[in-house]
Amino acid sequence: MAVNTKTGYALRALIEIALQGQVSAQKISEAQNLPKKYIEHLLSLMREARLINSTAGIRGGYSLAKEPDEITFKNLLQAVGDESFATACHRGLKEYCIGTGCTLAPFYTELEGKLNEIFDSYTLRDILNIWERKVS
Repeated sequence: MAVNTKTGYALRALIEIALQGQVSAQKISEAQNLPKKYIEHLLSLMREARLINSTAGIRGGYSLAKEPDEITFKNLLQAVGDESFATACHRGLKEYCIGTGCTLAPFYTELEGKLNEIFDSYTLRDILNIWERKVS
């Protein structure tokens, strides 16, 4: 399964914030080898979604707004506007959905519901635990 670049970068930034406690966009970019401008945009989206806080000034930076076990992967997807896992019918993409006569619509609805349950079941704490097992 492919996670789009926006979500992948945002997740890497969120992990960096969780590990560092408070960190600047510059430090996130350097540590994760990501473009600073793009990271700043994603940080802004996550701040608007109240996943992270920002503090201005020389000692400022970004910190988690909630505990890692209170932030889900689904929260992150919503924060960055990633609908890549939504079915075509729910996104209103007419070129991929034939409309109300589609016999697959009930299946797609159920599939999307199950994906949302899975995404909502993974917290940042879970993701950090998986990451730490792989790193050590």
